[in-house]
Amino acid sequence: MPSPTTVHEQLTDILVRVVGCPADAVVPGATLKELGTDSLTIVEVGEELGRRFDIHLSDETIDSLVTVKDAIDAVVRHDGPKQPRTPSVPRVADIHTAAATDRARTVHPEDHHERRRRATGFFIWFAVIGGVIGVVLGVAGAALVSVTGISAADLPPVSATTTPTPTETTTKAPTAKPTETAGEPEPSITASSTQISPGQKFTLEGVFPGSDKGEALQVEVKDEGSAWDDFPIQPVTRDGGTFKTELYTSRTGAREFRVTNTETGDSTPAVKVEIG
Repeated sequence: MPSPTTVHEQLTDILVRVVGCPADAVVPGATLKELGTDSLTIVEVGEELGRRFDIHLSDETIDSLVTVKDAIDAVVRHDGPKQPRTPSVPRVADIHTAAATDRARTVHPEDHHERRRRATGFFIWFAVIGGVIGVVLGVAGAALVSVTGISAADLPPVSATTTPTPTETTTKAPTAKPTETAGEPEPSITASSTQISPGQKFTLEGVFPGSDKGEALQVEVKDEGSAWDDFPIQPVTRDGGTFKTELYTSRTGAREFRVTNTETGDSTPAVKVEIG
C-alpha cells in the first residue's frame, strides 16, 4: 500500500502535467476544480493515478473526487482490482517494441466460428446449384440425341486427309484491375487553434478507429529541423477510440504535434501550431 506522501508527490506531478497548475498549489485542502480540472481532465488524472500505482479507480470513485486529499485517500485506501492495462511506456525504444508485439489483432472465437459457418453454407449452396445444372444439361443432351436419332454409329468416318485450319491471331484483352476495397479509417487529429500565444492552452482531440477504451497514448512534438520527441502529456482513449487533451508550451515558433497509440504503434497525422 503506498504512503500518502508518495501518492501526494505523484498526484502533484500529474496535475502539473495535465492542467499546468503550480506544484506548490497542490495541497491536501485544495479542490481539484480550483487547480484547473474539469469533467474531462479529472478522468485523465484518475486514470493516470491508477496506472502509476497499478490499481483500477472506478468511474464512481473518480467522479467523487473533490479535493487533493480525496484523491490521495482513494489510492491509499484502495482495496479493489489492479489496473487491467499495461501502464504508459516512458521510453521511445520500449514504445516501438510494444507496438511491434501488439500489432497483431486477436480474432475472437465467435468471429472465427461465424466465418466457418458462412463458408460452409456457401460451398453447400454452390454444390447444390452445380448438381442441378449438371442434371439439367444431361437430360437436355439425352433428349436431343433421342429426337435427332444421332448415335455414335451414325457419325461419318473421319477423312484421312484434312485441310489444316489457318491459325487465327487474337489480341488478348487487357485484364481488368480488381476493385480496391476501402481499408479501415485512419487515425485523425485536430487542434482547437493553430495560432496561440506562449503559455496559452489549446486542445488536441481526435480518434483511433478500432481502439478500445483505456489504451495508452503519447503526445509527440516536432520542431523545424528536428525529429519527433515525447511531449509530457499521456492521455488515454475513450469510448470509440476518441481522445482529447489540453496542453500548452512557452516555446515560440512553428511546432508540429501528433498523438501515438503506444499499444498499437499507430500515429495520427501532424497538426502545426504557431506559437508567438
